[in-house]
Amino acid sequence: MQPVFSVVQKAFIINSKWHVLITRLPQTGSAPVLYDLPGGRLEHQEGLRGSLSERIMAQTGLTITTVSAPLNVTTFLDWVDRSVQVVRIIYLCLAQGQLTPGIPGTEYIWIEPAKHQLYPFPDEGYQQAFTNYLSHSELASSEFLGAGILTDTITYLRTKSTSPLL
Repeated sequence: MQPVFSVVQKAFIINSKWHVLITRLPQTGSAPVLYDLPGGRLEHQEGLRGSLSERIMAQTGLTITTVSAPLNVTTFLDWVDRSVQVVRIIYLCLAQGQLTPGIPGTEYIWIEPAKHQLYPFPDEGYQQAFTNYLSHSELASSEFLGAGILTDTITYLRTKSTSPLL
């Protein structure tokens, strides 16, 4: 049997107020309420960041700019089809535009990153992404991004003519 892999990309989207966009997953039966980040599966022959930008535009109406190395990369067995191994990549992204959900009934919420523990996510990979973002982790340290995520993001925003940080 051939191994089957699937790549899922998620966008850790921050706005000008430094809030992160999350979505409430549809609830079935007595399952607990869970939250997720916008994004989706990479289709055959799609590019990584281009396909993420297109998916986010379709889902939220937002234009994103990816500004870092991944905040988290996790692998796990698909929850529905246990024969598929999923690789999930969570990218830090900046949002521009107005949030206009493209999927009817989808609930999006802007949250303060430090309050992420109030929103249960499907697995610990999400917790690690928030921790990395909040703590300027090794992944986002000077080895990769100079002075770290927040400093580089602020510098990047100041170069944009539409930035609230000018």
